Amino acid sequence: MLRTSPDTTPQLRIAVPMSAKRARTTYAITRAARELAADKGYDEFTLDELAAKAGVSRRTLFNYFDGKLEATLGGGPQLTQEDIDTFLAGGPTGEFVDDVAALALGVLRASTEVPLERDDWTLAQRCFEVNPKLIIAAQQNFEGFAAGIAELLARRSGRPADDAENVLLLTVLAATFQVSLHRFSAGDDREIPQIFLDNLRTVRRILR
Repeated sequence: MLRTSPDTTPQLRIAVPMSAKRARTTYAITRAARELAADKGYDEFTLDELAAKAGVSRRTLFNYFDGKLEATLGGGPQLTQEDIDTFLAGGPTGEFVDDVAALALGVLRASTEVPLERDDWTLAQRCFEVNPKLIIAAQQNFEGFAAGIAELLARRSGRPADDAENVLLLTVLAATFQVSLHRFSAGDDREIPQIFLDNLRTVRRILR
């Protein structure tokens, strides 16, 4: 069952290294779930269909995800402890905005054990577009994670998590990433991290 009530409790997930086999199976399950959700609708496919499409047993499915929702959403945003420690220690550059941007790129790295291709991002977009319920669930996950990131910014800057500067910075970075992802999905030849950094430089030039 999908939750629809807002939940912004900090949920800063720490990435746990996994074997290459587990990473491939995790990817295969989420990819299969999104294909089914995009083609049939999230409510219209069963766990047995998902297991068959992913090439795993139903039992294996539950060794990777708690249920259909988690499988379709994927692992969600997360960070490595190393990236967190580096940020809180004042790195990696010593310049606050650049270091927050580096933290954002760390989320991208840590959240995708198997590098995602352009069609993976396109599939994800199509999956969410035709299943509004999933957008709500993903937004709840993101808001909880964003609250955790805000706490990191507060610890680094010494300002409260809800300080206007911290909130605006996170909002700008999130919007910049969305634009970057859209351009990548639309055929931009650059990789997402490079598009993001180039767009962030554009934002800083506009606001200068």
